[in-house]
Amino acid sequence: MSNGAGRSRVFLHVGSPKTGTTFLQNVLWSQRERASEQGLLLPGERFDDHYLATLDLRGLSERPVHPPRAVGMWATLAAEASGHRGTTLISHELFAAATADQAARGIADLVQGGAEVHVVLTARDLVRQLTAEWQEHVKHRSTRTLEQFVADARGDAARTSWFWQVQDFAGVLERWGATLPPKQVHVITVPPAGTPPDGLWRRFATLLGLDPAAFDTDLPRSNTSLGLEQAELLRQVNATLGDRLPLPGPYPLVVKNVLAHRILETYPGTRLALAPGDAVFAAEQSQAVADRIAALGIHVVGDLAELTPPAPDGRLAATGYHVPDAEALLPHSVAAIADLLVVINNRRKAQDLIAQATDHPVRFALVQSARSRPLLQRLLGLFRRLRARR
Repeated sequence: MSNGAGRSRVFLHVGSPKTGTTFLQNVLWSQRERASEQGLLLPGERFDDHYLATLDLRGLSERPVHPPRAVGMWATLAAEASGHRGTTLISHELFAAATADQAARGIADLVQGGAEVHVVLTARDLVRQLTAEWQEHVKHRSTRTLEQFVADARGDAARTSWFWQVQDFAGVLERWGATLPPKQVHVITVPPAGTPPDGLWRRFATLLGLDPAAFDTDLPRSNTSLGLEQAELLRQVNATLGDRLPLPGPYPLVVKNVLAHRILETYPGTRLALAPGDAVFAAEQSQAVADRIAALGIHVVGDLAELTPPAPDGRLAATGYHVPDAEALLPHSVAAIADLLVVINNRRKAQDLIAQATDHPVRFALVQSARSRPLLQRLLGLFRRLRARR
């Protein structure tokens, strides 16, 4: 697909969560200039603006817990995208949560601005999505076990829960593509495990008209999966916190970003898996979703067969779910405490440096400069020794 130079074309990547969206966004935003050289605009000042735009479009921007900048952010991005003569990408997985009316308004805003609008959804099998969404809920203060989470999803016949709102791929595509020609609605299937790690990027970049090989995809991974032990430890921390560190409030900064992402995600753990009966349910739902997508007649990048998971393997428990006991969690708990202490100490040192720079800016600048200049470092040492003799 060409890069669309000379006309306004907007790709709206609407999700879904836990389908490689963070990886794709990191590749592009870390190499924004390179994307621009190939004709792709990433509107806004920074990636966070796309998150704020999802809040604005979904009517959540005026809530006190959200930044004031969120108000009007969707209109701001839409105007910038429509005014760009070329290809624009607006990308955030929480667009998947938009209602049919909100999605229609978003598309209308872009079309009225003169843009040719394309909707893009990345999707993968629901066996992986159920476990991925559960641990994401745990990272957002949930205390429900995986077994309870899956039972809730299975019991939600009306598909009104958050899980189905964002993970019913056919439903998301129906809402966002309702007013667009099928050829302008695209679903990209996530390649199965065991394939080259840049497979999803190559599919996504090619659709946008980019040269996939021109971008570095060997980036530090963020938002990676927790193992069974780490997820259970975090779930128990959530239960123990009670009313402390609320969400909205300090929980995302302290618990999610530090404990979950910086510490627990780095530990090896047992891979999360569904019980056999739930795995069969998820596989059946995956096939049903794939059939509904096929019936939409939209553009498929990849293969809808990739949405159907392989047969359950030996990693699945014979019956029910295994919850690690206190003995199994102890090594992970001790390691997490040790790593948290290191984080606290590093932050203390950073705060000390800030205080020094604020209280004694000239001395601070001299000391910092001396660290990379041996002669200046020796002179500074001589000065300190002479001062000590006074």
